[in-house]
Amino acid sequence: MFSDVDIEKQLDSQKIDPDTGLSIEPFEKNMLTPVGYDLRVGQNGFSWNNKREVDIERDGGIEIEPMDTVVIETLESITLSKEVGATIHAMATRVTAQGLSHISTTVDPGWTGKLLISCHNYRDSPVELRQGDPLCTICFFRVESKAKRSAGGYPGRSDIWSQLRDKANEEKRRQAQEKQYEKDRERRERQTRLFWMAAFAVVALAIGIVTSLINPVIGASLAAVIGGISPFVVEILKAK
Repeated sequence: MFSDVDIEKQLDSQKIDPDTGLSIEPFEKNMLTPVGYDLRVGQNGFSWNNKREVDIERDGGIEIEPMDTVVIETLESITLSKEVGATIHAMATRVTAQGLSHISTTVDPGWTGKLLISCHNYRDSPVELRQGDPLCTICFFRVESKAKRSAGGYPGRSDIWSQLRDKANEEKRRQAQEKQYEKDRERRERQTRLFWMAAFAVVALAIGIVTSLINPVIGASLAAVIGGISPFVVEILKAK
């Protein structure tokens, strides 16, 4: 495993020979740890609870709701030669103080690009991470012999981001469909209420006319009764 001194030597090595060492861009010396480097919150994120992509750069940060899992892109882009591998580890300050946790993973020799870090909030209150905040620690090590296989996935995991965007778009379509369904339901209910109000008015008018022709006195009494109950009937129909 590389110490902070080893990491700086490996950075210099790749500047001289791209087939050796490693690269961290942008590199900040104060992010070095005794045996690693603290990667920071980058520009993009994704919330699994909300199925929504988050523009961290625009918003200035990302809020992780209770029991939500978010995917955060690192600020740094990492390049590893075929002789260097790496592992990602949770930071004690995040786990202990903020209740955030993520699954450790490996970075294959030959990898180039930004990394995607999944974080889960176990607390019962939201946690906000600002762009540039330390997120996790990457530890580097030298493999005994150069890897033959290339690192899997697309640079920067654009394939995963594409899948996440598809999820976000699918959720937007679902919400739009639900909203349209609710509008259609309300429209149908309004039409039904108007129909019954009109039907009540027509029936009441017809009964009043027929009764008045047969017996004007009864017709007048019936009209008074209908007139008295009409407001209550209308209010009942409106409330449905």
